[in-house]
Amino acid sequence: MSAKIKNRHWDICQRTQKTINLKYAHPKVGWYQLTITYNTDTHLDRNDTVFAELGGDQAPIPLVNETAGKQSLVFHSPTPLEALNLVWPTLQSHIKVTITIKRVSQPRAMMHMLRAISRREQQQDGDWQHIYRITRARQKRAGWSFARERLIQTYHPMFIGKTLFQAPYTFWQQHFQPSVPALQGGKDIPVVVWMDIADNLSNHEKEAIKRTIQSLLEQTHQQWQLNLLTQTRPAWLTDHLYVLNDERLQAIPSICAPYSSKAWHGFVQPGDQWSKHALALFTQYIKQNPNARLIYSDHDQVTDEQQYCAPAFKPQWNPDLLKSHNYMGRAVFFCGSTTTSAYINMHQHVRCLNAGLNAPSNEESCIHIPHILLHQRSGYQEDISCDERQQVRQTLIQLTQHNTHSIARVAFDEVHQVYHSHYRLPTPHPRVSIVIPTRNSLAITRQCVESILRLTSYPHYQIIIVNNQSDCPDTLAWFKQIGQKHNIEVLDYDQPFNYSAINNYAVSHSNSDLVCLLNNDTEVIHSSWLTEMVRQASRPEIGCVGAKLLFFDDTVQHAGVVLGIWGLAGHAHKHYSVYSHGYQRRLACSQNYSAVTAACLLVKRSIYDAVGGLDEKLTVAFNDVDFCLKVQQAGYANLWTPRATLYHYESKSRGKEDTPAKKAREQQEITLMKQRWQTVIQNDPHYSRHLTRHREDFTLRLEENHFEAQIET
Repeated sequence: MSAKIKNRHWDICQRTQKTINLKYAHPKVGWYQLTITYNTDTHLDRNDTVFAELGGDQAPIPLVNETAGKQSLVFHSPTPLEALNLVWPTLQSHIKVTITIKRVSQPRAMMHMLRAISRREQQQDGDWQHIYRITRARQKRAGWSFARERLIQTYHPMFIGKTLFQAPYTFWQQHFQPSVPALQGGKDIPVVVWMDIADNLSNHEKEAIKRTIQSLLEQTHQQWQLNLLTQTRPAWLTDHLYVLNDERLQAIPSICAPYSSKAWHGFVQPGDQWSKHALALFTQYIKQNPNARLIYSDHDQVTDEQQYCAPAFKPQWNPDLLKSHNYMGRAVFFCGSTTTSAYINMHQHVRCLNAGLNAPSNEESCIHIPHILLHQRSGYQEDISCDERQQVRQTLIQLTQHNTHSIARVAFDEVHQVYHSHYRLPTPHPRVSIVIPTRNSLAITRQCVESILRLTSYPHYQIIIVNNQSDCPDTLAWFKQIGQKHNIEVLDYDQPFNYSAINNYAVSHSNSDLVCLLNNDTEVIHSSWLTEMVRQASRPEIGCVGAKLLFFDDTVQHAGVVLGIWGLAGHAHKHYSVYSHGYQRRLACSQNYSAVTAACLLVKRSIYDAVGGLDEKLTVAFNDVDFCLKVQQAGYANLWTPRATLYHYESKSRGKEDTPAKKAREQQEITLMKQRWQTVIQNDPHYSRHLTRHREDFTLRLEENHFEAQIET
């Protein structure tokens, strides 16, 4: 890739085959206009979309095609813009680009958006003047603020929630952060906080420790003790504790540290700060959950300038996510009666694994508090040390060594800094029936089947192609030919299309241990896809296993299903780049979700039969979500893995829901789902109440009072 940038103060600091990293010498808040112009001899495929990455946990934003050879993006940065990345995920050839990025006034930014929308509508045979008229009407009726937000959303739907005129998290804190509930009980529960103090600290580090101490002194809960672990007890610390004169502050060597079995224990780093009511709320939850072994809360980060940022809004207990990544952070307290003094010298991730995975009943033993109670000091987010990696590997293997399907080895992903546990395959290998329904659609069905046969390394599988009233001669001829292979069977289902009934029919004609539901518009990419899914689905506690599905442009189509999005369900991390680690690294982690898509779903045949298969009242949509929720209700954990990856050319064979009959049928299925699963739709345990329900990108939940104006035009 060849690139040059035309603006002063902006520099290209790194360039790879598909990525350009830009850095700004004078970061400022404001509106920016980014333009990429391609050299006239550069050949771009129509699918070569370029994404702008404006922040680590934000979804990459695709640029807008302006004219031939030119792409642009107008956006607002509510915090000083220091850097951005440009990514061409599907780029195959060498390109030459010229990059222009400049700050612009708000009126100029709005005018650029108006022109872009007008040009787009004109290309789609629409009225090019419509956006100008409706924006003026909105301004007159509801004010400029409302008109501006609607204009921004029309210009780029992925910008909703990212164009506030202050940092989105600051806005959330001011308008949406829930107040602490009434504090009752727990006053007599002792809490011990532990903090290691290194020798030869700088004044900067000493001030950070003092801030941690001060946050404890300001707690409304009084039954606490802070153990400062230090081998030398430096003079500055002795003097500071003398001035504070509080017997709850103890500086002791770790070898002499008393570990009380009657207290709850938390471990922090210098500079971490508890919110004022943190310990009171923790002890209240401890009182309300007598079987708890660990209790954790949400947290954010605090800079040395005392600015809060990077909130981590967490799911409820998610054991497979914890095995991949310590999503709990340091906002955790451990029950002293179920832990030991060995916890003092463990890494935090190892503590969480030991406390959480040793529990006999995890849902009652690992409790989540949906409030920001700890401000972790930003700066302790460096790469995971080799020593910690080794401890985590050993812990994961030891904790499962007596299980039927134990972890054989643990790999570490250097890029995303997460772990991948390789579970042992059962011996002999269980047989898998891959069920592929189709009606005609020869090209995509053949591509799907051939990709399975060509790439799949798992040895013990059969393919069941279900012919749903195909009448194309070429398709019928191919069925006859492909059905002669020893591991392929073609079943005829001569009834009107009903996705649930078709799959149930096929499963009833199979005799395999595992069933893989697979759409005909998918394509296998990696040889290990089925092996990984079998490893996971063979675990006795696991129900449905879903794969990572990609659009043809290497952006995410499916990475688990979140209940409550769009009023019912949506796909997590949709449209994120395949290279992104997603929100809180969740796009790189195997983890539990309430549901996964049946476009590629593996489940034990015994579970499929036990829950009654797919509901045939749900003929097209949501039958997979309903099935997964039945499996979850039966006591199994559903799981999504990023290590089984396929392409999914979404709904190529069925088409869109764009006729009155299809829309009526879809609405009936939505109504049925809401009646049946209202509770989990309103509060998905594997999501957070503080994250959006209007998009699939894990951004903050800002819609209710800000983006949903009552006045419509």
